[in-house]
Amino acid sequence: MNWIRRALGLVILYLVVVFIVPVIQSYDFRNGLNEDYFSHWFEGHFIPSYDTTKIEKVYGSQETNIDYSLGSSVTTEGETVLNSEYEGVFVIKNEPGAFHMLLVRDGELTGGYTNSPNVSLGKMSIDKMTREKARETYGEPVEYVRKQWKRLKVENEEYDVFDVGNYYVYFFYDIHEGYQANGMLVLHKDEIIDISELYNHPSIEDNELMHYYLLNATRYEYGYGMLDRNAEVDNVAYYHSVDMAERKFFDHDNPDGNGLKERLERENVRYTYAGENIATGHTSPIFAHHSLLNSPSHRVNILNDKFTSVGIGIEYDQEQVPFYTENFLQ
Repeated sequence: MNWIRRALGLVILYLVVVFIVPVIQSYDFRNGLNEDYFSHWFEGHFIPSYDTTKIEKVYGSQETNIDYSLGSSVTTEGETVLNSEYEGVFVIKNEPGAFHMLLVRDGELTGGYTNSPNVSLGKMSIDKMTREKARETYGEPVEYVRKQWKRLKVENEEYDVFDVGNYYVYFFYDIHEGYQANGMLVLHKDEIIDISELYNHPSIEDNELMHYYLLNATRYEYGYGMLDRNAEVDNVAYYHSVDMAERKFFDHDNPDGNGLKERLERENVRYTYAGENIATGHTSPIFAHHSLLNSPSHRVNILNDKFTSVGIGIEYDQEQVPFYTENFLQ
């Protein structure tokens, strides 16, 4: 019987060392046992660290001019700042050929977006990156990301999401150019883990401005001229999004049979050539923009030499589903 008691004592000691001590060390005495406590503790003590060897090897062969270390300090003072669907804010770096948006939370770099091969975030870049190479480097894409205790499905033909330790990295692909990566979104998991809803929109104005930046950044990378933003056309685009959201339809022509031509004429907008893109359901302009770029009928508007200006309008319906409208003019 003594050996049984000794064995039981050793088991209890093992449990204390392996479970109880880490719990005490990890316990947040300010916030207590919040809803993310267990998952953070489990990940910190039982999930092995991510092997970055392949990422670093690929990064060594990439040519980037602007490099950021994730977790570094970033100031928002004097910068263009847009609210985001995440916990942090986007600091906009609207540099031709090096467009990027830094995701900043409490002064710390927690991720970001870029469509430029000249920019890297945490030694990750789209330079010379294809879908095949991304999967070879980062492993199998994940099917879901966590939002509190819910799972958001992210399996998509147009982008991959990879689990890189404390971060998710999204690679967006141009399906018309051999699945070449043409955008990258990096997110610290804490940026989304505390958000329970599918949609967590910032203001309409912030999302519209982000959409405008994305359009011009893409046109620059593909060799097209910049578009001016037209306030009159913004209104035309916005009220079409409002109409779709309120009357619950999704079409270029409204239920009354009026299309872009009629809407422009009603507002006395002068033009010689016009085109329209619409989208709905995407959680942010980033996803809407890349989806439109991969759609042949919308791509011809985004990448079109004839257009010189654009109007952008976004509206959310009662369920917070977004409706996006882009009106292109010459």
